[in-house]
Amino acid sequence: QVSQNELDWFHQDSEAQMKKWQQEKKENRESLKTLKGTTKKHSDTNERYLKTINDKEKQYNACLNTFLETSNKFANEKGKLEELIKKSQDDRQKCEERAVKAEVSVLQTWKETEIWKLRGTIAKAEGNLRMLKALS
Repeated sequence: QVSQNELDWFHQDSEAQMKKWQQEKKENRESLKTLKGTTKKHSDTNERYLKTINDKEKQYNACLNTFLETSNKFANEKGKLEELIKKSQDDRQKCEERAVKAEVSVLQTWKETEIWKLRGTIAKAEGNLRMLKALS
């Protein structure tokens, strides 16, 4: 009878242990199901983020290419404008030199004209003096 009691206790302990394990198994299944759901959510989120990142990277590359093209275009235009500015400065300097030479030429011509007039006046005066000497 003692063995029967022990056997009954053993069965009760076994059944309690079995119920405990079954409860743990059920909890573990629910936990696993929850974790699988969470994993799926994270996986979906990760895929969305990867897609967004890829889209943003494409946009970035398109903008970068546009920027580089524009930058190169403006660099070329800047080089052309710098050449035009240098050519314009050279042309301006040449024009100034020509203007100075023209002014010098005009002044020399004016000087020579005035000298010629003075020589004419001197010649007339000398002629008048000769005439006066001859008359006197």
